[in-house]
Amino acid sequence: MDGKKLTISLCLVLSLLISCESQPKARPIPSTTPVLTTLRPELTTTTTEKVIQRMAYTVQPGDTLSKIAKAFNVSVSDLMRENGKEDTILGIGETLFIPPASSDISE
Repeated sequence: MDGKKLTISLCLVLSLLISCESQPKARPIPSTTPVLTTLRPELTTTTTEKVIQRMAYTVQPGDTLSKIAKAFNVSVSDLMRENGKEDTILGIGETLFIPPASSDISE
């Protein structure tokens, strides 16, 4: 009878050990902030193309498309095209994007 109890006890201990090993181990919490690194720098590219930045202008009382175009050395038609405008009506506080300056202004 003692041999049977011993066998059962050993089986229980063994099953507990096996179940403990199959549980995932806890990962320690890092004490520093992780740093993102580039693993394959040969995949990065550089370009020599000129990047055109668009300026934004907020319409003020008394502004017209003509005044704004003249102030930024662009044509009224370019200003309208840049902003998808079909008419010359402006709203105070409206944001207009200014296209790159043109060399010859006809309007």
